[in-house]
Amino acid sequence: MFRNVGIIAKAKVKNIDKIVKELTEYLKRWGVNIVLGEEAAESLGEKGVSRERLAAHVDIIIVLGGDGTFISAARSVNESEKDIPILGINLGRMGFLTEVPLSKMFDVLEKVFSKGDYLIEERMMLDVEIYNNSTFVSRKTVFNDVVVSKGALARIVPINVKVSFGEKLLNVATYHADGLIVSTPSGSTAYNLAAGGPIVYPTLDCVILTPICPHTLSNRPIVLPDNAQLTIKIVENIKDIFATLDGQMGYKITPNQKLIVRKSTRKIKIITQKDKNYFDVLRTKLNWEERKIRSI
Repeated sequence: MFRNVGIIAKAKVKNIDKIVKELTEYLKRWGVNIVLGEEAAESLGEKGVSRERLAAHVDIIIVLGGDGTFISAARSVNESEKDIPILGINLGRMGFLTEVPLSKMFDVLEKVFSKGDYLIEERMMLDVEIYNNSTFVSRKTVFNDVVVSKGALARIVPINVKVSFGEKLLNVATYHADGLIVSTPSGSTAYNLAAGGPIVYPTLDCVILTPICPHTLSNRPIVLPDNAQLTIKIVENIKDIFATLDGQMGYKITPNQKLIVRKSTRKIKIITQKDKNYFDVLRTKLNWEERKIRSI
């Protein structure tokens, strides 16, 4: 099914040259055309294709790295407007998205390329638009989250949030907090989880709103339906407020500007294993060990 395979690798990973070489040699057994991203190619002393261009030339992308590398690959797929799946091999620390451990890489690839024994999950994304007053400035798509927070100095930021489910704009709250996270279900196990937000099953379509260290303890995370459109503004004239998209892109935000966040019309496809479910991933990554209760 997959005739053109792209490989994206995280740079400066121990033995990445050996891993890329073994992977390419394995894939050649299936007679596929291999397209290496720049970092993967450089590990072999070759010249590769940029992540922005790679997605346009392949039918599947294999990611060697952590969740940050996976998110970068997902952004490349979205920008190419191609509908191709991503398979993540975990070389990082947590790996909620790159859920296949390196030790199982060839077992999983055997199922994918030989037996067609895999599932494809579709994950929602969020479109983020930045406006200066009423003038459109920029539009980006995020896979995990958008975070509004202060820069170098720790200071409480007043952030007003409104929501609309159609034409009527409803006031949610003005959060006095270190920041605010708007997350997808896939991103619920990232910064959202660290800030006390809920874990949301990744194939659901919803939007998670989580304040970071709110001054008012009654400000709690909210899960909104996927037709919610959020309008986010900084209330006071505070310097060095930034909107950080997927932890990889940053935009300075002023009180004259606003963010519009809504569900994207596009989704990202992730290859998963039939014999593994999301709760297996949670138990492994979050160390939810089953402990036996000793009798007294």
